[in-house]
Amino acid sequence: MSRVVIPGRGGAARTVTSADPTTHRDRYLDLLRTIALGRVVLFHVTGWVWLSLLVPAMGLMFGIAGSLMAASLGRHGPSAVLRRLRRLLLPFWGFGVITLAVLAVRWRPQGVGEWAGLVWWILPLRVPPVGGPSWAWGFHIGLWYIVTYLWLVLFSPILLRVFRRWPWPSIGFATVLPIGMHLAGTRTGYFVAAYLSCWLLGFAHHDRLLHRVPWRWYGCLVAGLAVAGGTWVLTAMVSGVAVDLNHVAGGTTLWSMALVAVLLRVRPRLVGGVPLGAVLRVVNARAVTIYLWHIPASLGIFVLLAPVLPYTSAVSIVLRLAGVCLLTAGAMLLFGWIEDVAARRPATLLGSGAPGGGRYRHRARHLRAGRRR
Repeated sequence: MSRVVIPGRGGAARTVTSADPTTHRDRYLDLLRTIALGRVVLFHVTGWVWLSLLVPAMGLMFGIAGSLMAASLGRHGPSAVLRRLRRLLLPFWGFGVITLAVLAVRWRPQGVGEWAGLVWWILPLRVPPVGGPSWAWGFHIGLWYIVTYLWLVLFSPILLRVFRRWPWPSIGFATVLPIGMHLAGTRTGYFVAAYLSCWLLGFAHHDRLLHRVPWRWYGCLVAGLAVAGGTWVLTAMVSGVAVDLNHVAGGTTLWSMALVAVLLRVRPRLVGGVPLGAVLRVVNARAVTIYLWHIPASLGIFVLLAPVLPYTSAVSIVLRLAGVCLLTAGAMLLFGWIEDVAARRPATLLGSGAPGGGRYRHRARHLRAGRRR
């Protein structure tokens, strides 16, 4: 463990304890990210709307990323932004090169505007274009997450300073911001606003502010968020206004915050065996690759099976899930090494060289030895 000095109001400083990355990774956050990614893949394969409500995975992923970003800023200062951008953009560029090569078969940008739009494949400050082919959405529809993540990383040095001076007002403002944008009919930057509160909850998790609130008050706040957000989301889905959580303005923020606040507050002891540690290590070392490639994989398997099997049949679902897992695993083998290069670690097929690669087992042995003593 390491001690981090956090500036307080009026120049006062306080010290918190955080996980030391040179000792071991935060295995609980790795587990949460693995669950969130698994839910995202399952949703895109099956289309089951209730999965989006059961586990608001995107809010959870942004909450985890906010906690890790605060830790990185504490260790490296402003250079942490460049580190995060490198780890995001290098695998994104690899995906972009393959995507544009595939799209080139059916699409050539027309005019200065369309050619200029290709710059977003270099710096995705907005979702990049994919042209006109009807199947191109499979390479495009999930990139809002990359854009939102990029903006939040860029804002993080300022956000963290503001948050540490006014923590709870900052979270309160981030909570009402997307609701205000919805009422004003503003869509520009909506996803950044919708998940900003989860990002700030990640800051609060890192600074251990969430643990300072008594459970009776914490439970009331979480319940309030869950009831308000859940009612909003269910109403929108039942009425046909939206088909998944990401299209329910305002309700997305409240419902996601409720789950993120609970999962970042509780912390079960995790001293599992080697297989679980290996799975967590691989998934977290290849998280960007999995996210980028699973949707094109899902589209490809759907096109292959649609002529012969009904979409909702159990056989179709099982085959689609198996096919997507196999294709995504293939993408991990072919392109996952880019994440190793981006993280400046030895390139491997499955990320076994990731920081903490052998530390789960070391941590487990250490804790078991402590119990015996």
